This record gives sequence, structure tokens and C-alpha cells, in this order.
Amino acid sequence: MDDELAKSKLERYIKYAKNALKDMVVCPPNDPSLSSKLQYNLSLAKQYFEDSRYYFGKGDFITALVCIAYCEGLLDACRNLGWLKYEWNLGDKD
Repeated sequence: MDDELAKSKLERYIKYAKNALKDMVVCPPNDPSLSSKLQYNLSLAKQYFEDSRYYFGKGDFITALVCIAYCEGLLDACRNLGWLKYEWNLGDKD
């Protein structure tokens, strides 16, 4: 993948993830053990999001793309378990 294509995709993916993280509704499970796992996975997703922005700023678009993919995967997994509610959208938020 060339840098311009990777950069273009990343700008979009980062904005999607930023909006999802900002607008998500957390629906924690009743089980404290599962609730703890949710919090851990949310923490990882946020770390991967920040890592993606860091590597994007450094011009390392491939590593940034891997990080944002992990972020999105963790968010989607938590949503599929019913622990999060959000939509993937670009919206008009920065």
C-alpha cells in the first residue's frame, strides 16, 4: 500500500474511532469479573487509538493502520457482546 492511500484510509479510520470512543454508551455486565474485562478492553482500545495517532504523526502509516485496526476490533468485540453501543460514523465532530 502506498503512503498516500494509507494516509487517506487512516484519516478516515481515526475519525471513525474517535467518534465511536466519544459517543459510545457503555452497558457494563452485572458480573464484576466481566465488567473488569470490559474496562480492560476499553483501556486497550484507547491505548491503540492513541498509538495510531502517534504513529500517524510520525509518518509510520503501516504501524498506525495496525493500531487503529486493533482499536476497532476491540470496540467491535465489546459491542458484539452487548457491552457497548455506538455507530461507526464520521459525523461532523473533530
